[in-house]
Amino acid sequence: MASQLRRRWTARFEGMSRRDRQGCDYETYLPDPLVGWNLAIPGDVAADIADAEAAVRQLNDAGTTHVSLEGLARFLLRAESVGSSMIEGLAAATRRLVGAEVAVARGDDAGDQVAVEVLGNIAAMESAIELATSVDPFGLDDLLAIHRTLMERSATPRLGGEVRAEQNWIGGSSYNPCSATFVPPPPDRVHDLLDDLLAYVNRDDHSPLVQAALAHAQFETIHPFADGNGRTGRALVHVVLRRRGLAPAFVPPVSLVLATWSDTYVAGLMSFRHLAEPDSPERSTAAAEWLRLFATATRRACIDAERYADQIDAMTAGWRKRLGWVRNNSSTDLLLGVLPGAPVVSVESASALIGRSKARTSGAVNALADAGILRQRNLGRQRYRVFEATDVLDLFTGLERALASRSGDTAATPPARRVPARPTEPR
Repeated sequence: MASQLRRRWTARFEGMSRRDRQGCDYETYLPDPLVGWNLAIPGDVAADIADAEAAVRQLNDAGTTHVSLEGLARFLLRAESVGSSMIEGLAAATRRLVGAEVAVARGDDAGDQVAVEVLGNIAAMESAIELATSVDPFGLDDLLAIHRTLMERSATPRLGGEVRAEQNWIGGSSYNPCSATFVPPPPDRVHDLLDDLLAYVNRDDHSPLVQAALAHAQFETIHPFADGNGRTGRALVHVVLRRRGLAPAFVPPVSLVLATWSDTYVAGLMSFRHLAEPDSPERSTAAAEWLRLFATATRRACIDAERYADQIDAMTAGWRKRLGWVRNNSSTDLLLGVLPGAPVVSVESASALIGRSKARTSGAVNALADAGILRQRNLGRQRYRVFEATDVLDLFTGLERALASRSGDTAATPPARRVPARPTEPR
């Protein structure tokens, strides 16, 4: 059964204060496996989960009627990646982010580490989707590849793709776990727990949303990496929802909602960590609190994502009206389709996106610039010429603000809940 393992932290001398240098007894949390769990979900939570799964299906079904499928998919993926980074304290305004994106694409120093790390999260989400739809089963190497992609642009790329060999902890001092809020399992237990987690990801014991929520909570509990656990764990949600077929085209930007509900999000993960028997009602009750929150956040993200999908349609229709007749499958037609997910392009990047020559792409870019759809900007010391779709940038900023607002445009708010005390070792 799940348990607290008592360990001794030997005094060290790295810290500046006596508290940082002290030794102490501390407790690490060892969770139960997920495979074979006879989970019992209360009726009201099961209804919330069913509503959320229906909302994800509706978003994906409705998405097939939108004028810009690729652009919408990129738009929502970008929103999810930005939200996941915000939870970790990495926030970059939209225009700041795209400026760094252009610099990175050209192999230059962006001079903005935070924006570069957010870009790493976007790349990791893209990697997660590719792996979710191209490998079977999803294994440890695939998980490590996602983490490696995430950390590649961080300040500590050497940590990428490496399962931790030392104890880590959350909260308290940077030098010891004596005052930590939560201490994950000891390093010698991590590989077995990951084996169980990945086996669970490759099964269908529970419904897709339940599986995604439990896999994420278990991953965060294991905390298998020295850094980047939160963002990798949220990428794992995409892996599950794609593999199970619930979200074949669009995963709603759940992380933008959770970034706003950060205190409730952390409390939900803490409530998931129980000390009862593996198939006990207490374990299911603890999980139900987390499942309720995850389902509510998912449904909220779906509602606003659909609203913004409609706005993308209206925006694209307005562009086409400005341009007049556009030949189907022309470079201009293709560029209009991808712009919602790529709000700043160069001729080179646009050429890669639409798969057309630079000469044809340049003609399309110029046509959109003449119509006022794209606006030329010069970025960096080298004054690189790029073109931004200001309508998309404004729309994306609006999505961030809407999903990051407790009032928002929907009635969904964090479910009222008790915040349980931290579990203690049974006596």
